Amino acid sequence: MTALLLASVLPAEAQRIRERINDIKKSDPLTLSGNVGASMGISHNNISTYYSTPFSYSLYGSLNFNIYSFNLPISFYFVNNSTQFSYPKMPHITLGMTPTWKSWRFHLGVSSMHLSNYTYSGLTFIGAGAEYQGKLLRAAAFGGIINRKTRLEQWDDRSAFQRLTDSLLGLNIPQYTTPQYRRLGGGAKIGVGNTNNYIDLTIFKAKDQLSSLPEEWRDTVLAKENLALGLSGRFAIRNWFSFTANLGVSLFTNNLNDSLFHINERMDRTFQRLSWLYGVRSSSIVRFAGDAAMNFNFKVFNANILYRIIQPDYASLGTSSFSQNTHSIGVNTNFRMFKGKSNLTLVGYLQRDNLNKKQMYTNQVATYTLNSNSVMGSHFHLGLMYNGIKQNQYDGTTHVADSVRLNRITHTATISPMFTFQKNNDHSLSLNLSFVQNQNLNKQYYAASGDVMTLTGGLGYSVSFTPVRVTLNTGYDYSMSQSEGYNYNSHTLHYGVNFNIMSKEKLNWSAYYNGSAGYNIVKEGKNNFSVSNCLGSSFNYNSAHTASLYLSLSNFSEDIVIGQKIATALDCRFTLSYAYTFQKVLIKKKEGVDKKKEDKLTKKLRKMSEKSKN
Repeated sequence: MTALLLASVLPAEAQRIRERINDIKKSDPLTLSGNVGASMGISHNNISTYYSTPFSYSLYGSLNFNIYSFNLPISFYFVNNSTQFSYPKMPHITLGMTPTWKSWRFHLGVSSMHLSNYTYSGLTFIGAGAEYQGKLLRAAAFGGIINRKTRLEQWDDRSAFQRLTDSLLGLNIPQYTTPQYRRLGGGAKIGVGNTNNYIDLTIFKAKDQLSSLPEEWRDTVLAKENLALGLSGRFAIRNWFSFTANLGVSLFTNNLNDSLFHINERMDRTFQRLSWLYGVRSSSIVRFAGDAAMNFNFKVFNANILYRIIQPDYASLGTSSFSQNTHSIGVNTNFRMFKGKSNLTLVGYLQRDNLNKKQMYTNQVATYTLNSNSVMGSHFHLGLMYNGIKQNQYDGTTHVADSVRLNRITHTATISPMFTFQKNNDHSLSLNLSFVQNQNLNKQYYAASGDVMTLTGGLGYSVSFTPVRVTLNTGYDYSMSQSEGYNYNSHTLHYGVNFNIMSKEKLNWSAYYNGSAGYNIVKEGKNNFSVSNCLGSSFNYNSAHTASLYLSLSNFSEDIVIGQKIATALDCRFTLSYAYTFQKVLIKKKEGVDKKKEDKLTKKLRKMSEKSKN
């Protein structure tokens, strides 16, 4: 009867129910699937014993009973004498649906909505809501539970039946976790316009229920109340220009145990009449937040300009937290050139805090980025990137001494060309150059204090011999880092080969070898040499049997001084693993069922859904 009612009133939900019923009808009554596997590893390091266990092993397995498309999983995991076991549990009940009808969208059960950026946006509630978008009028409203009440066992006065029910619903929390109040909330939005041009007024109210927690917890866990008002709008001219703005005002009380605000008898009566909407208390604050943005979009160019301001301690119980006490402005531009083969992006962002002038210091961060990607023909790709970060510090409630004032700039530049070509075989040549400089611009007292410069470069080449299923790769990397007390250079040669031993419909077997040799030059230190080698293989048969083998041998220098000598470390590792995956239909679905015997409920839902659409 419930399904028939949904079909007559909510055709979209009826369609979902009908599809779910069809899934159940098409599935086998009982299917068993799962996997079992094992692995073992051996490792050795002649200096350190904390890298890994010398000998480790694991056994694991899982079973999944699929009963008419409903899953009941069971699994175990045994690692180095430690066992973990999982079994089917009653899932948390989170029933919700969002049916639509003409210009309406309904929210029933567990759902979420968006009213505005600074009042209510995206948080889950349990209740009911509706949204309407007409040709001119637009509206929305909802109400329900935003936070469910949670309890601790030592403060639990429920019956055994209530405890079981709450456990199945996921309402219990561990004893070491602080409980939370039941939080009721609701909001509404009224406006005119459509998705391109509109103006909306929003109100949101949320309040914790003191009675949902015992009195012993009310001094530790503070109950809150919030009333937020919002104004949002958007104005667009076709697709090439749009202006959006969002404003929010929040009245926030951090502790409902505080006494109501007192001025005089007349004002107190006024506050008492409005207490159903919001009770003004000694801890109540009023804060403001807002943003505005302009967007330009043309065929070869688009830009976005954004300004945001958020006062200190701005909070709404209907949104996630914000970066408070800041204001910022940003510009993002993008150029598409040469018929889309070249793309240039320019980004600038400036943020400054301490709006209320109550912080010890005022911090300012400017970020600017240039990014370019170009495709030249079918063989050459060039990437360019520059990023700069400028940090400054100014006085707040405390004067910042010039000798410690933060004034730094970081430059990062990268160029990465890549060339691919095919001549009998597939060839790829790539180059990567990167430069990073972190400078202290406050050199009045300490010249070049904290300056760091790093330069890295890499050249790589690979070739694929398709007829013999072999790929070779090699490359050279160089790294240099300089600072006041540190000078480091590194040269590394790496090489490798991949061999696809066998590749068939049901059988895949491959092996690989990768190695590297590096020489590190340390100024006023000891130079060192390191070598690394690893050999591996993987095997897969019929997507059911999978095995892998890994062996590595590395020799490197540790940064540990023993008798004024750099200790040389030898590291060896061996790993072998195997897994088997299976699926077996224990009870197979009957074939050739006469369509006339189709489920009557499914037929009825289909007919009523089609009738509702007509």
